[in-house]
Amino acid sequence: MYLQKRLKNGESPITLPKIATIEDYITKKLLPATPEENVRQTMVKKLIKEYNYSSEQIQTVPEFRITKGSKKIGPVDIAVFRNKNKILDNLYIIVETKREGREEGVDQLKSYMAPTKAEFGIWFNGSDMLFVQSTKNAPFWRPIPDIPKRGETLEEIGLYRKKDLVPCTDLKTIFETCHNYIYANEGLLKEKVFNEVLKLIFIKMVDEKDFTNEKCEFRITANELREIQEGKSNDFAARIEKLFFKVKTQYEDVFQNEHESLNLKVPTIAKIVSLLQKYSLINTPTDVKGTAFQTFVHAHERGERGEFFTPYPILQLAVEMLNFGQSDRIIDPACGSGGFLVEAMKKVFVSIDSSGILISDKQRTKLKEEYTHNCIRGIDINPDLARVAKMHMIIYDDGHTGIFSENSLESYDILAKTAMDAGAGKIERNSFKILLTNPPFGTKGKITSKLILQQYDLGHKWKLKEETQRIEKTDELMESQVPDILFIERCIDLISEDFGKMAIVVPDGILNNSTMEYVRSFIKSKARILAVVSLPQETFIPHGTGSKTSLLFLQKVPQLELEKLKAQDYPIFMAICEKIGYDIHGTTLFQKNSLGQVIDEKGKPVTNVNDAAIDTDIHEIITAFRTFKEENNLDV
Repeated sequence: MYLQKRLKNGESPITLPKIATIEDYITKKLLPATPEENVRQTMVKKLIKEYNYSSEQIQTVPEFRITKGSKKIGPVDIAVFRNKNKILDNLYIIVETKREGREEGVDQLKSYMAPTKAEFGIWFNGSDMLFVQSTKNAPFWRPIPDIPKRGETLEEIGLYRKKDLVPCTDLKTIFETCHNYIYANEGLLKEKVFNEVLKLIFIKMVDEKDFTNEKCEFRITANELREIQEGKSNDFAARIEKLFFKVKTQYEDVFQNEHESLNLKVPTIAKIVSLLQKYSLINTPTDVKGTAFQTFVHAHERGERGEFFTPYPILQLAVEMLNFGQSDRIIDPACGSGGFLVEAMKKVFVSIDSSGILISDKQRTKLKEEYTHNCIRGIDINPDLARVAKMHMIIYDDGHTGIFSENSLESYDILAKTAMDAGAGKIERNSFKILLTNPPFGTKGKITSKLILQQYDLGHKWKLKEETQRIEKTDELMESQVPDILFIERCIDLISEDFGKMAIVVPDGILNNSTMEYVRSFIKSKARILAVVSLPQETFIPHGTGSKTSLLFLQKVPQLELEKLKAQDYPIFMAICEKIGYDIHGTTLFQKNSLGQVIDEKGKPVTNVNDAAIDTDIHEIITAFRTFKEENNLDV
């Protein structure tokens, strides 16, 4: 139906928002950015960047049609030819990307391949992938570990040397595909699947970093895969087990149980190895690795104790609002997967790299190693999450030795012993220049241990004293206390008296509720409040909780100076973050102009969402805080 609105005098015509588009990687034509088209363009990019096929060999738009006699079949989503001669008899690889279900998609792929001379086929739906080879004899199709790169034979797949490995263009998809395959074929709970994927990713990384052997041991050939599918024995399983033993030996702090094993069937391990083997995780850009790892971890980090993923905008906000350098010790006492620590480490690495010609590359590398070893510490009560954080740090070239598992609310004697046993050095009060954390919060899992409660002022009852009209601590212990309140005290205690700084995510109730006035009194008596940034309601909804929160920034100053500041009614930076960059479903939101058009950072309309600016005011808040610091002569 077509509707037309008559315009009154002075009324402007309505401009409808433009439909988001994506650029075809081959023809550069703009296409509607449907989920199916995004998957297809991801695969085209992989064929060129990872498999080294030229754009002249590939047809996408218009889609290639297959003929069988007078009948037309297709069209083919992606057609790869043996050379730039794009005719039916020259078809080499056929790719099907628009069928979501594996069985339906593979059947469609085979129907396209059957009347052609195409030797290989790929089915890819964005989160699952299958490679097949066409054969002359029944059953006429067989799964293979991968398709050959340009100029490579099927027999050469899996016989890689370290120098042959290529950076991955879409590691997030690969990780997701690995996870989905294990989940569908092993019948394991998601947590178990997660741990098994992590083991194999870690084995892959360690094999790459072994420069004493130019050959890759993390590999599988087409012949080995075929023998495994036929139930025959070969060297594959023993080779991977040997690698895992080497990993456990080399990283005893990550794999503390010497009897830990790979709990997957050999065909499943073979599939995961086939998906990962050709990539260099070392040479894959750190932002690609980090995004993939964070996205992969995020889906598994929701726990009953209130653990959840800290979204990247919050990591960025906390790290960028505080100044710190190469000699400043940093801790996260509820580190989860290590997001704050990684973001802080990246900031220091940028500082080291920007030293320019003043120092050599070797000196820069040494400075980074010294920084990660001496200055980064992370603690998490969940040993599985502590291990995830270690792996996350190793992906970013290390810093994992300072991470260990313990209850951060325990006594300093227990923390010190666990840290020393884990090789993480000393953990002492007043010893960290920077603290960044998002502790678990909520009413679940209250602390009832008197041994823990008696260590904390906030583990005691507080009452209003008539003579002073101030809320003060009593000698009476509480029956229980929620851990997020005790965490505030522990965090303030950990930062240095020499102007140590911290950023902590807190529930808004602590800042606003009348019953929490004693907590606010405690905070004001121990530290200077630098800033409070109110976060949108949707900040944590896509990641497991709808709690309304704020990011609280504090600085510990000498007591005499603190008393002077309070007497002066010192300024505090206050901000409300209204746009976090995504909605309650986690869908990315882009900036738009008054006409509803998606725009880039400069305000110009774009047709490709990859060029669009994220709709967030995080950068504005960071900039405003820098101005606030300059105006108030704050060195924070």
